[in-house]
Amino acid sequence: MGRARRSGLEWLRARDPGLAAVRRSARVTVVACTGFYAARYGLGDRTVAIYALFAGVAAGGLSSVPGTPRERARTLLAALPVGMALVTLGTVLAAHAWTAALGMLAVGFLVSFSGVGGPKLVGLANGLQLFYILPCFPPYAPSTLGHRLAGLVAGILLTCVAEIFLWPAPCPGRYEHRLARAARTAADALYGLAADPPRRRDPDTLLKASQQLRMSHVPTDERPASASARDRALSEAASQMRHLLAQTRRLTESADEGAPPPEPAAMGLLLTSAAACEDVDRALTGRAPPPMQAVCGAAASAFESHRVGPRGTGTDSATMVRNGALALDITHTADFVVTAVRIVLGARIPADSTPPGARPGAFWYAGRPTAELYYHRLRAHLTPRSVYFQNAVRIALALAAVRLVVGALGLEHGFWALLTTLTVMRTSAVDTRTALWPALRGTLAGAVVAALILYAAAGTPLVYAALLPPCMLLAFAAGPVLGPGWGQAFFTLTVAAAFTQIARSGPELAAARVLDVLTGAVTGAVVGLLAWPHGGTGELRRACARVLDQGSRAVADITETITEGARATDALPRARLAQLIAEATYAQYATERHDPRQAASGDTDFQVIMLAGNRVITMGQILLDNCPPGALSAWPLSAAHLRDAAHHLRGMALPFSYDLRLGRERPLRAYPHPADAPTDRTVIHDVCTASAGRAPDPLLYYAVDAAIWLASLQAAITASRPPPAAPD
Repeated sequence: MGRARRSGLEWLRARDPGLAAVRRSARVTVVACTGFYAARYGLGDRTVAIYALFAGVAAGGLSSVPGTPRERARTLLAALPVGMALVTLGTVLAAHAWTAALGMLAVGFLVSFSGVGGPKLVGLANGLQLFYILPCFPPYAPSTLGHRLAGLVAGILLTCVAEIFLWPAPCPGRYEHRLARAARTAADALYGLAADPPRRRDPDTLLKASQQLRMSHVPTDERPASASARDRALSEAASQMRHLLAQTRRLTESADEGAPPPEPAAMGLLLTSAAACEDVDRALTGRAPPPMQAVCGAAASAFESHRVGPRGTGTDSATMVRNGALALDITHTADFVVTAVRIVLGARIPADSTPPGARPGAFWYAGRPTAELYYHRLRAHLTPRSVYFQNAVRIALALAAVRLVVGALGLEHGFWALLTTLTVMRTSAVDTRTALWPALRGTLAGAVVAALILYAAAGTPLVYAALLPPCMLLAFAAGPVLGPGWGQAFFTLTVAAAFTQIARSGPELAAARVLDVLTGAVTGAVVGLLAWPHGGTGELRRACARVLDQGSRAVADITETITEGARATDALPRARLAQLIAEATYAQYATERHDPRQAASGDTDFQVIMLAGNRVITMGQILLDNCPPGALSAWPLSAAHLRDAAHHLRGMALPFSYDLRLGRERPLRAYPHPADAPTDRTVIHDVCTASAGRAPDPLLYYAVDAAIWLASLQAAITASRPPPAAPD
């Protein structure tokens, strides 16, 4: 029943975003107007009134905090002391334009850069900026600080109450539910493959389940992108689940080709993996405790001992070896997923056993204090190569520049200029320009209407009191439904109706609004053009290009080490460093809103590139740890095929890496694939021939694992490219 209710809410949210916008706008309107009217006409305090109004606007309208209603309320309460500190700082620094601008520079950077911690901090950023912006303008009145803080507290507390009790927004979908559905799909497919006779799932069903885990297909408020151990583990579990689904799909396609079913030992692996996926599904949906660890690992170890027994030759034998290797890979992946899910659910996991030279391990963050993980991410992004750093500098420079311009020109109600800068600033210059023109057109249209109203209703406060609620309702509801220009138009009417009740004004108030908006918009656009104008996607492309370059280099290096005895270079440590940088950049990318048309048209699957980089490091280290240099040279045919496969993989990765650096979204070209191109099947056939009728050297089966590894990496690179354009 609970799952059906969640599905219905998700369907409603997806089908009718306008309804969600109206509901949210109604909450903001009730909160802001209640605080404003109670203070202005009940208490007769104009300062409390204006701060209560804008606290409601900042917390409910400008902030977009993910989570359930109660989670959003708790987040706002936790941010209340920060908001009070910002109001205090703005009040103190308002003595001079230059001190206010310096404060704006520091606050603008720190608040924006704090978004590195995750979606909740990103969602709070604009609201927190407003808490400094509002008091940092004249009049300089430290004596009113108590009244300002009282209005702020009232507005935020009213917003918290409204989040829970007043038309609460539907609870957002949770990423763990997507992962649970994918685990359920994988379990059904694996149970079917292990059945007698096999029950084959449609491979497209497995592909669809994998695509549902892509970050670009997930609403921003569902993405596990914070620095917490839970979100890190959830993201890694999803990546590994996509690999498990891909390998299961390969087994399914092999069965569709008429291949014999896996041998009993491999079927046991599939059943173990299926049970693990089923446990993951039940645990993530709250129907069972965290999945048990070590079951998959024990099954994999038992199978590795079994598979080195005497084996015959022929196509059937080679197919069984291949299916067994795939089943083993699936079981190792299921073990990884189980460990990650235990972290998600707060269960204990064994201590990190990664060798010192290969650290940090996959789960280095497990058990670390949340504050330490946030500090680790903040420190990692404190570099000009970080998009968080770039965006924080852009916003800080823009806000400080606007504050200086407003102070130099002596603009009345200058905080409107900074508010406009916050509204139009985006992470790329193109997006900033796109938001700029609707904002200017809407403001101009709203100012014309406001001037007419101010002229016609001069000296009649009741008119403005009646206009404020409907104008505010439309200001926050019209933007998502009709476009940002409409939102700016109605917001211009809103501020005119509010400030006229604070101090009598005429049509000149509308003109001041237009001048302030123009100042803020133009200054913000200029800074956006000059400072890192390409947004987060460009940095992620460069990071992923390094992963492909260094990863494919490491693959070639490792393969030559175990097949020829060549001395291992620093390629694997360099690949590990590239992976760490890319993972940090990808975490930031996951917090951004992206153009849905780009995702719909088939953009690059960055999550698969992250997975490929992780597979290079984990399996590459296993091969180096278990295969001495030249360990596979005794089987020259297998060794030659593995080297050819590694070089073929690098030949695929380099053009893709080049395209990513240039920002091109070209579909995967039809690479030359000669008939004798090395494949996992070729290597496995050689292994079966070498071990015919006798117990082979256990090292030989690492050639099988390496072949499956190389084939999966090749499939990942292929899958991460945009699909070919459909013919006209």
